[in-house]
Amino acid sequence: MESLRHWHLYSKTFDKYGDQIAQCVKAAHRNGLEVHVWKVNWNLSHAPEDFIQKMRKAGRTQVSPTGEPIDWLCPSHPDNFRLELDSLLEIVRKYEVDGLHLDYIRYPSSEGCYCDGCRERFSRDTGKAVKNWPSDVITGTRREEYLNWRCEQITRLVRAVHEQARKLRKGLKLSAAVFSNYPACREQVGQD
Repeated sequence: MESLRHWHLYSKTFDKYGDQIAQCVKAAHRNGLEVHVWKVNWNLSHAPEDFIQKMRKAGRTQVSPTGEPIDWLCPSHPDNFRLELDSLLEIVRKYEVDGLHLDYIRYPSSEGCYCDGCRERFSRDTGKAVKNWPSDVITGTRREEYLNWRCEQITRLVRAVHEQARKLRKGLKLSAAVFSNYPACREQVGQD
């Protein structure tokens, strides 16, 4: 996965053992097993520190209501959306996998995301500027509208993966790790 090596620049296992996904798919299919690639979305907890800093500097990570950085990619940022989508589609293009499993396909908590980009994109998408950011969307008059918008950021990626990956491979299975506490998960992590 040469074009994805930017994500983990120092992949010692790739250098030492080669393309383990290709090896896994070959061995599994030879033995009648399916392979579903498990992809961690948005969460940067295992990313190299220099990559996290690069994303923060570019305004691509989440921000708490108090302005503290959160080491997760912001789902509403167009470059992050493209990164997640492209990495998943690359897997489908390059490997005969049977499915994709989306993990962390959510926000980390109700604390994310309140970055300047979310303010701009929410205002643009709804056609109405937010006067008191972030209080209007946390406890104020725009709260419900913002919760719906947050959910749509997650749904938008799932929908795009579903539609585009299935065009590449009919019958591809798509699964996700989701919270079981609906409807609370809608408010907490943007899963609806």
